[in-house]
Amino acid sequence: MAVVVLPEIDRELRESQSLLIEVRSDDGQLPSAVAALRQALLRLTGTGPDGQPEGVAFLPPPVPLPGAQLLLVDFGSLPDEQVLAVPRLLAEHLGDGGVRDAVISLAEPAELDELAGFGTAARAYLAGPVGAPFGPAPSRPPVPLLDVAVDWLHAARNPTADLAAVVLGVRTPVPARSLRPVAEAVLTTPGGATTVTLVAGGPATGLVAASVGAAHGNGLPAATLTVAPAPDDRAELTRRMRQLRDSVRAHAELLVWAGVDAEPDTRLVLRHDWVPRIDRGPSRPDVAPLADVLVPDAMWHQLLSPGHLERLGGLPEGAVGLPGGRAELTIGEPEQWLPGHPDGAAVREHGRRILAPCLVGAAQAVAMAADRLRRFRAG
Repeated sequence: MAVVVLPEIDRELRESQSLLIEVRSDDGQLPSAVAALRQALLRLTGTGPDGQPEGVAFLPPPVPLPGAQLLLVDFGSLPDEQVLAVPRLLAEHLGDGGVRDAVISLAEPAELDELAGFGTAARAYLAGPVGAPFGPAPSRPPVPLLDVAVDWLHAARNPTADLAAVVLGVRTPVPARSLRPVAEAVLTTPGGATTVTLVAGGPATGLVAASVGAAHGNGLPAATLTVAPAPDDRAELTRRMRQLRDSVRAHAELLVWAGVDAEPDTRLVLRHDWVPRIDRGPSRPDVAPLADVLVPDAMWHQLLSPGHLERLGGLPEGAVGLPGGRAELTIGEPEQWLPGHPDGAAVREHGRRILAPCLVGAAQAVAMAADRLRRFRAG
């Protein structure tokens, strides 16, 4: 039994100042030993270009995975002699921490092109309550959204499909019973990874995936739910869009906004948030800090909060009121929103007209977010 540092660590340190380290062991002392190792790395100091002492440039807390811990470190301008001594430091501190059997290697990002290579997908976007510094909700890990995502994924996936978690580009197989605790451990690590993606399926069975995360120190909790049938079955896609709508309805009390749409591909499957697509016309801004009053774009189905309805002057055309002052807005039929449908551009523009007071340009979105920041700092 021994702590083994693979030679690839030394080779990488001679070529790069940053690396993603995987420490793999079944030893119960691993989490505490890696935490102590991180503190040792943080104590490394050198002299910067301005003559002032400098330490590592970036070293967030370790990310826990089944039987492993991930450490992402950028050594910045530390002297070469300190950086090249890191392999010895890794082994020594794990041993001092009581770990007797471990392998330390470069974490190998998975070949994720497969995940981005599916065809048309049904996709739901979920936004939790906006927290500090942009809103009044408590800033906390997005565990409620994780619960929604895990329950949905188990209901939507093929029971025989392999399951995995993707964190920092590293794909790790996870048994079904461990999916939630593994994801929760990642999301509740202070200052750690901001997104975890849970994946089921593959080219033969289709893709079912849920990404959960929270930006700005857990102030902007969000999730995406994605289904890409194999083969590209348009009837199945519309059925899946309706299922996603039902999931949004079932969890409306946890959300300040949600949307269900169809995407031409799955290249954004690892994102937990909405991202503008150039194939949708003029680029639209990110409005996550304002999710309780603005929407990113028109979609087939959206959940609206009281803040949206106030800007809209009440229930918009076609909307249905829900408990808690919320409303849902469905525009057309799901098949009309599938890429390539002749009605696609028309229904999206119709939705944009209805939601115009909740759609703003980049300059206005920045100004509104900045105003919230000023009010937060002013107390």
